Amino acid sequence: MSKLLLKKEIKDLTRNQLEQMILDAYDAKKEIKEYFDFYVNPDVEKLTEKFKVAISREFARNKRGYCKARISIIKKLIKEFQAFQPGFEAQLELLHYTVTFALLSEASFYFSDTLINGIALIMTRTVELADRNFVADKTLERLTTMLDDEHAGSKYFRRFLRNSLNDFQPS
Repeated sequence: MSKLLLKKEIKDLTRNQLEQMILDAYDAKKEIKEYFDFYVNPDVEKLTEKFKVAISREFARNKRGYCKARISIIKKLIKEFQAFQPGFEAQLELLHYTVTFALLSEASFYFSDTLINGIALIMTRTVELADRNFVADKTLERLTTMLDDEHAGSKYFRRFLRNSLNDFQPS
């Protein structure tokens, strides 16, 4: 069903029917309950921490020196977080945390090319979000400082991410 169709159906509902539908959805799905709980009581720090823990757990998946983190799950977590509309500062914080945690994890575990490319894309999206909100310089400085740290990730990984940053053209 499209948003347009849903909007058309909702338009025909009475106030009581709409309230009942929202309450039924609240009871039916955990994600909807979390969304409305955040809507009523927006605790951005708590929400950010919850998603940081989930991302950390994904990076903690490893086997015999290989990181088994799934970039699709990490991207999904980021998208779910953004759906709460916590503000661009919180979004930047979570994206930066993801890149930082990836660098720290890559120092201990082998990353697949897919995971490396995915982290580079997340880093680029971090800068794009910062650029749209006029804080690209500060974000680029923060990321560059992190990439200059010799203890954060392998030399190859840091160079690959730095090249991804160099390819970025702010608007």
